[in-house]
Amino acid sequence: MIYIDDGKQNIIKAKNRHNKVVSEYISRYHLKPNTDINRFIKNNLDRLINGTPDELFFLNKNFYDGLRHYSYNEYLIYLNAPKIGGTAIEIAKKKKYYRLHKRVEKKINYSNWFITSKKHYDYALAENLNIPSCTYCNRIYTNTMKTEKGKKVMRPQFDHWFPKSKFPILALSFYNLIPSCSVCNSSAKSDTIFYLDKHLHPYVDSDVSDRFNFSYDYFKSLDKYNVKISHRYGDTKAFKTFSDMNLETMFNAHISELQDLISIKKAYSKSYILNMINAYPKANLSYDGVYRLAFGTEFKEEDFYKRPFSKFKKDILTELKLI
Repeated sequence: MIYIDDGKQNIIKAKNRHNKVVSEYISRYHLKPNTDINRFIKNNLDRLINGTPDELFFLNKNFYDGLRHYSYNEYLIYLNAPKIGGTAIEIAKKKKYYRLHKRVEKKINYSNWFITSKKHYDYALAENLNIPSCTYCNRIYTNTMKTEKGKKVMRPQFDHWFPKSKFPILALSFYNLIPSCSVCNSSAKSDTIFYLDKHLHPYVDSDVSDRFNFSYDYFKSLDKYNVKISHRYGDTKAFKTFSDMNLETMFNAHISELQDLISIKKAYSKSYILNMINAYPKANLSYDGVYRLAFGTEFKEEDFYKRPFSKFKKDILTELKLI
């Protein structure tokens, strides 16, 4: 996972633009008639769009407690009920809250407005955020591209950290829209419910890169490598986050990246980067620049988001003592 610094100018710009577009749309089209749902959205619109992840969690709780014939305790029964089957009470709550959520989805209208709008608001958010690799796995490029005529070509998907299927009132909340690849959004994380006291959040946990490291094992009898992730002792949030996201499994699909680094280690007994710099003394090559050329990734932690595998490769290179 890569930390997103919301103090950066492009993130501030993205948030301000998102706030303007979403608040105008919802206020103009979706706050009549005077129903419980509409009153809640109107009275909490700013927090609903701009609230921090912690504020969003409590806003979601207040939403269910503020509706007639609904409650947060009932909602928890619905949340924790099995997808298929369950007790009579659980089945009843699933039906009840499914119908409610369909009503909420029409008001927030993420899928049928934000994603399909001819004005490409989803692309505008992606462009302003400018995060060209997946926030969760940092394995895949997630650049935003349109043709000269404005035709949509590609952009990151937006994972809802609080899944929109279970937290529909938060479907357009800025801090709940995490730029990610299709694998993390649709398969690895999908609609798994994450909680702030149990999981890392890319806008909250600024030390996320320090809380885990990539490493590897080699099984000589099988001639097989295995990527593994280590965490600080007792860091249950980091462990649960990457376990629930199946991060080790995903990176074990990229053993060739690991093998390439090990091959370089076998070929060079000293620092690979310094050897390259010393070979061209008149070129005035910087350490970061040669590193980027040699491995196709970024050296500085604050730049990891710019290129896939940056965190992974730096951890492995450090273990191999190549940097």
